[in-house]
Amino acid sequence: MLSGPAWGLAQVPYYVNGGNLDLSAASAVTAVRAGADAWYLQAAAGVRLSFAGQTAQTATGSDGLNLVVFRNASNGSAIATTYWWSSGSRIIDADVVFWDGGFRFFAGTTGCAGGFYIEDVAAHEFGHALGLAHSSSTGATMYPSTSSCSTNPRSLEADDIAGARALYPALQPPVAPTGFRIVR
Repeated sequence: MLSGPAWGLAQVPYYVNGGNLDLSAASAVTAVRAGADAWYLQAAAGVRLSFAGQTAQTATGSDGLNLVVFRNASNGSAIATTYWWSSGSRIIDADVVFWDGGFRFFAGTTGCAGGFYIEDVAAHEFGHALGLAHSSSTGATMYPSTSSCSTNPRSLEADDIAGARALYPALQPPVAPTGFRIVR
């Protein structure tokens, strides 16, 4: 389930251009952030995807700016696509494109009809941005397909968590030394 390289950072900043065809940009940004946060909050891995702000940028590429955009285009059956670039064993840039021209997007947990919740698609795509490949476990966030209006992918399964922790072992808090005596 690991695709190869991983980030060499504890905090990976990303920017969002929330302009899309289906809901307010603010709602889209909030939903993207929830999808990214799933990895830090649920996997307890040693990396955090950190929202760095909104942007008007729409061009993706290896430019040092980790970007999430919505495109008024389609890419076959792909709901969204993650592109990442690496140098050696390290990811150096990652961009996520939601194919807004081919699919309808919603945010939250209710009101979806014939589309997909951004939170769930974002959780899956951010898994790729962290260096995870698709999983063969049908309940996993990183499973290669999802059902319309499903909210399951926003909840990481054991397979997802194991992959994230394999790439980014959790940072352990320092342990206080024992056997010392303080003398004043």
